[in-house]
Amino acid sequence: MRAFIFGLLVAAGLMWWLGGSGGDAKVAPSTPPSSPATLDGVLGSSEGAAPSLSAGSPAGSPAGGAASSPAGGAGPQPVAGLEQILEAVGQRQAAAISRAFAWIPSAAAADRQRLVAALQPSSEDFEALLGGLGEDNGFLHSAEGRGIASKVAAAAMALSDNLAITAGTRLLNLTLRGHITREDAAARAFVDDVYRQYRIRVDRWLCDPTNVAGARSHTVAKGEPLARIAAKFRKEGIKVEDGTLAVLNRIANPNSIQPGQKLKVPVAPLRAVLEKRSFSLAVYVGEDLLRVYWVGHGEHDRTPVTEFVVDEKQPQPSWTSPDGQVYGYGHPKNILGEYFIKLRHSTYSGFGAHGTPEPSTICTMSSMGCIRMLAPDIADLFVILPRGCTVTVRASESMRR
Repeated sequence: MRAFIFGLLVAAGLMWWLGGSGGDAKVAPSTPPSSPATLDGVLGSSEGAAPSLSAGSPAGSPAGGAASSPAGGAGPQPVAGLEQILEAVGQRQAAAISRAFAWIPSAAAADRQRLVAALQPSSEDFEALLGGLGEDNGFLHSAEGRGIASKVAAAAMALSDNLAITAGTRLLNLTLRGHITREDAAARAFVDDVYRQYRIRVDRWLCDPTNVAGARSHTVAKGEPLARIAAKFRKEGIKVEDGTLAVLNRIANPNSIQPGQKLKVPVAPLRAVLEKRSFSLAVYVGEDLLRVYWVGHGEHDRTPVTEFVVDEKQPQPSWTSPDGQVYGYGHPKNILGEYFIKLRHSTYSGFGAHGTPEPSTICTMSSMGCIRMLAPDIADLFVILPRGCTVTVRASESMRR
């Protein structure tokens, strides 16, 4: 009887080992090859969606070994649909390029190398270089992406001043199109560096009074101050102010202008664009970028996506708190600082741009809806931006890593 029971146990053990509940010894039948994924499937239908990553072990992991990952999150992983995205990048498809840059920070080492290699520029031509950055600022979020973008910046700044203004505007516009947070120090530093180089061309070319492209020339009459000149052109529908003319003509002291002096008066309108996702405010003369500032805006995303008009410009403003208390200029509870630029809208009220006693809130959603700026920046904007110009608020998304 004992021998019989022992035999049954041995037989059961063999059956379990050959194909029982564990299944590890089974060889799964081959899966028929599926049709290749379309590029749309690889990129996904939502531009702001997180990159799609497979759940397998990273490329280069030892055979049979599990990928190590930090507690609470997955480590670097192989990219799903990598071959399709590489093919699309090779065809210089803008959406695929943006997706590839978004994948770089979280990709496994081998996939990362392949993505970076595919994204390397194959031409020194500025147009080709700029096209190689994609359609948003995802390239800012990896050292490799910033390295590629630095080649674009170098190509732009190697152009003659008039062409460098156009090229630099396009590059800086792209750097501001998408997400930049206060924590993205390397991304902001890259933008700052490109902007510093670009400002040299702005001051040398865009603010040259002899460069009257998109402008009219005015000869200063005896006893004619800048404010009177600006008022004259405002009556003709050209929205400028004395500060606008001073900046665009490199006039440090408005009281120093002389009779017979030639000034440029921009016919191309001045305008400003707030990009909420990158916490940036850009000022343009026509299509040419004049200034870039880092800003804060409404807590819980409450600053509306719309178009405002500059209504009033108030130096040394008083502030009315939400409970109706009025605090004069200089009061410790007055949060507006030295300047307030009031924005007009048919639906929204109470919005504007002003300084802040809390510089740590720049590049954050922290205000009651207004645009917060550093003290030197609001002082500069207050001088440049004329009443009647538009301030457009956008929320340009980017592919996320």
